[in-house]
Order: sequence, then C-alpha cells, then structure tokens
Amino acid sequence: MISFFVGFLGIICGLIVLVLIVYFFLVYKFNQLGFKGLNLFKIKEEIEQNSNLNPKQVSGMTNLLLPRIMNDFPDFDINHLYLQTEKSIRTILNSVENKDISILEDKDFNLINKKLKLQLEDLINSDILYKYDDIKFHKHALKSYSNSDGVATIEVSSSLEYFYQKEKDGKKLKNDSIKKQVRYITKFVYIVDSSAYEKDINVYGINCPNCGAVIETLKSNKCKYCGSGLNIKIVNLLKCWKLIDCKEN
Repeated sequence: MISFFVGFLGIICGLIVLVLIVYFFLVYKFNQLGFKGLNLFKIKEEIEQNSNLNPKQVSGMTNLLLPRIMNDFPDFDINHLYLQTEKSIRTILNSVENKDISILEDKDFNLINKKLKLQLEDLINSDILYKYDDIKFHKHALKSYSNSDGVATIEVSSSLEYFYQKEKDGKKLKNDSIKKQVRYITKFVYIVDSSAYEKDINVYGINCPNCGAVIETLKSNKCKYCGSGLNIKIVNLLKCWKLIDCKEN
C-alpha cells in the first residue's frame, strides 16, 4: 500500500515538474516575442498596443493601373491625387471633430454621395465629441480604376494614424487617447461626358449657388429654377477628379 502511494506521489510530482517546465518554456518564448509574462489579458493588451504602433498594410495595383490612367489622362499627376486624398480625409475628420458640416461645402466635396453625407451628418449631430489629433499618413496606392459610360473612377487605398478620443457630456469615454492605425479607401470620379452627369444627377448633382436646386444639365448657363446665371467655373466643375466617397477599411 505504501509503495502505491509513493508511486502515485511520484507521478503527481512528475506532472508538476512537467507543468513547470512547460510554463517556464512558454514564458521564455513569449519573452522572446516581446511579451512580458504569461498573463493572457496583458498579452491581449500588448497585442492591441503593438497593432496601434504598426501602420496598416496598403494593397494596390499602382504599377498596373497608372499606365492605363496616363493613357486616358496624359496630364494625370498621381502625387497631386495623393495630396488631394490627404486633404479630403483631413477635411472630413475636421468636419466631424468641429461638428460643422459647412466645412464640406467647398467645391471639392460637392459630389460626395448621399450615404456618406448622411453618415457624416449623423456623427456631427450626435452628442458625442470626436477628436482626431496628430494625423499622419504613411502610404498610398491605387486600388482600382475604370473608365466607361462617360465616367472615370479611381480608388485610392491609404494608411494613416491618429490619436482618437471620444467624449460625452464632458467626460472621456475612454481613459486615454488611443493611437489608431487605420486604412481608408477614397473614391474619385471624373465626368468625361456631360450626358453621364445628366443621366445620374442624383449621384453627381451640383447645387445652384443661388437657390440650392440641383443643376440638371451642364449645357445651360442658367439655373432652371431661379434663372440665375451659372459661373463658368461651376459649369466646368466636373472636368477634374472629384471626391465621391471615403470610408475606413
């Protein structure tokens, strides 16, 4: 009987030793990977913190798409489009942070689609304050390109970072500002044929600067509703790359 208990105790001790060996081996391996200890909750926090330090990967087909775009638009400047992308994203975030939709009344934003505008209005009219600090862009790439039915479309994939904070009733909803690594997809259109504009005025519609009515045709120099003359700059407003959509990806 005694020998049985001695044997059983030996097995238990052996299992304990084995568990300790495995534990310290895992601690050693996790330390090699940069984690401190083997606390699963802390590991989760450290993984999240590390993900907020590393820029998002940007996938695209710039080398493949750029020659096609240059063939259709010889004066196309990819660096200018990337600067336009950065300006657009900064302006949108600024509009949400300042709760001011009028910031988007600039001519560069008169083609943004209704869904995006409604989403921005919801954020602006909510009782939550959003703050975006130290915005920094890392990389851009051309994601897609098409040119058909009188409309050319380009999508740009961008990686960026910023410190993000939400507040409600003067209280922070999170303890500290969070550094976020994000990726945005921005979409630009170029109306090659004015008939494409007239076909989808609900998508591409420009508003009369006098009465606010949608300009139904680019062939007229006057507003159909109030009769005011249209500035030539407004009539030709679509003969350039215009932002139509922007979303976090």
